[in-house]
Amino acid sequence: MSRTKKSLTDEEKQAIQSVKQELREYREDIKYIIEKINDAEEVKSNVEKVTTELSFTKTSNSTIKEDRFAEAISKLEDLKIECTEKMQKLLIKKFDIDDKIEALEQPYKNVLFYRYTRGKAWEEVATALGYDLSYTYDIHGEALYRYAKNNFKKIPE
Repeated sequence: MSRTKKSLTDEEKQAIQSVKQELREYREDIKYIIEKINDAEEVKSNVEKVTTELSFTKTSNSTIKEDRFAEAISKLEDLKIECTEKMQKLLIKKFDIDDKIEALEQPYKNVLFYRYTRGKAWEEVATALGYDLSYTYDIHGEALYRYAKNNFKKIPE
């Protein structure tokens, strides 16, 4: 069941490297999505705060403030559209990789889920699964192999 690095063909090694790259990018995309959501909430909160403050301080000479505010709202809407498009692409990629991980059997699915979807450190993965660290690394290696075998046609059955 478990393979040693020496027994892998060059094609298998290359496929596993591709898998590692895909999963690392996936982990970074998850972090990015979370940060973008947090950023959007922060900007929304700030805009709502500014709107409340402006409505209480209106004067007859406030057209400059209103113009700047309107410009900021316009830029915010443009940014929102751009971010929404980027987020949609990232979410499609996330769902695709989630499906690939979900197709694995246990314990391989859990190792990849905790490491890449949840972004946990190796020690946290081992603790969450009740394994020692070296066994977690072994399972991870096998999980990468199985993920690659399921998703890259370079690895023979």
